Amino acid sequence: MRSNLLILLLLVPTYSLALEAMTEDALESVSGQNGVQLSGELTFNENGGPLLSSDVGNVDPDGAGAMIATWGTCDEKIAGSVDRCGARLAVELNDNGGWVAWDELTGSVSFEGLTLRTREITTTDSFGGDETSADGKAVLEIGLPSQVKFKNFAYDVVTSSTGRPTDTGYSQQTRYGIEFNGTVNLEGNLLVFPTGAP
Repeated sequence: MRSNLLILLLLVPTYSLALEAMTEDALESVSGQNGVQLSGELTFNENGGPLLSSDVGNVDPDGAGAMIATWGTCDEKIAGSVDRCGARLAVELNDNGGWVAWDELTGSVSFEGLTLRTREITTTDSFGGDETSADGKAVLEIGLPSQVKFKNFAYDVVTSSTGRPTDTGYSQQTRYGIEFNGTVNLEGNLLVFPTGAP
């Protein structure tokens, strides 16, 4: 029985495949598409702010009074032991002060199916007349994902005197707050037209 099985196995043909170089002629007959598809999730400050209650210099944002815990984890904020949690992205708009910031930034944003590819503009495209001057040019086409999902995504848009709440003399005014939960449906493409010579 064993000898019959061994003989049978030796009679079964075996195949071996390997990568092989292609000639220019063979490569010309291959067609394909350019581009890449991206999916991902961004989570902002899931567990709390950059300064914990015990950090040195974590003081009352107005700079007055006793040194108290003001910027900690979001669990501490919920419990009432700190006033702030979340990330902060601040930009100084001019040389002598004046900041705009996204403050108390928390939550997550996820997307699936964002595409990037190049395409050539032709006169058959319809861009309100711009297709004529761009005829024959290659552009970057960003395909919007069909859905963007928000989970407990929130932030405040603020103006402030300094970049950080722990800076001396800090003052801040909240302009408005945003909170997103749910899904946004998107469709369409964004085209980026290059300028200048490559």
